[in-house]
Amino acid sequence: MIIDSHVHISLYNDNAKSLPDAFGLFLQEIERNEIGAAIIIPDNIKGSENIADLEKAIELIGERKNLFLLGSPQIIQRGSGELEKYKKLLEEGKIKGIKFFPGHDPYYPTDERCLPYYELCEKLDVPVLFHTGENSGDSECAKWNDPKYIVEIAQKYPKLKVIITHYYWPKMDYCYEITKDVPNIYFETAAMADAEVIEKSGGIEKVREILQKTIADRPDKVIFGTDWPMCKIDDHIKLVKSLGLGVELENKVFSENSINIYKLLV
Repeated sequence: MIIDSHVHISLYNDNAKSLPDAFGLFLQEIERNEIGAAIIIPDNIKGSENIADLEKAIELIGERKNLFLLGSPQIIQRGSGELEKYKKLLEEGKIKGIKFFPGHDPYYPTDERCLPYYELCEKLDVPVLFHTGENSGDSECAKWNDPKYIVEIAQKYPKLKVIITHYYWPKMDYCYEITKDVPNIYFETAAMADAEVIEKSGGIEKVREILQKTIADRPDKVIFGTDWPMCKIDDHIKLVKSLGLGVELENKVFSENSINIYKLLV
């Protein structure tokens, strides 16, 4: 089984005319790539016609039992003002964790407005996920999501499951070194098979080396994700299969780790 733990329902490169059309395309893609379940990450800007926010994502998913959601608070506009909303959603099981977007938005993971969310997630034993690294065409944004800040959060909240996505590309070696001794930091593979990420990070062998070392260090803490539709699902499947992990480790990365970390019923 493969679980894609990082997808968005969005319009990208004229892939669809509307969000319902984009969702239909997503369903086709996961069927084509034999994805058994997926975690959808809503946008933190309400009412966008180009990418599904939480309310739209809930509407699109409907009663499908193999599709799950994260929450995505808008820290800049609303600070910790949505805490009770997300507490209710987490307690009801409507979302499985919370994603933060430092770098997309100008705040650091250590921002005081984020701390009540970390405390909540630690208490409820659900993960937080951090966007890291450059955005395509914008290298300066990475100052906001430097993993040194994420390490600080992980050490401040030692029982909190802290997931890094995109491996702080292109500085993957730095990310590996600064996080390798922090036991409650996890990783997700989204965008690591993207052509731009590979080129800027030192080539495919560097990406494979980083993933192989990380999986060897913490085989229970690496999760498969793709960042569809910006990135291709099949490229990420090929990347994981190219690592020579063996069946047991490959199963952990493709599905078992996500099931355990996010407490998915699949």
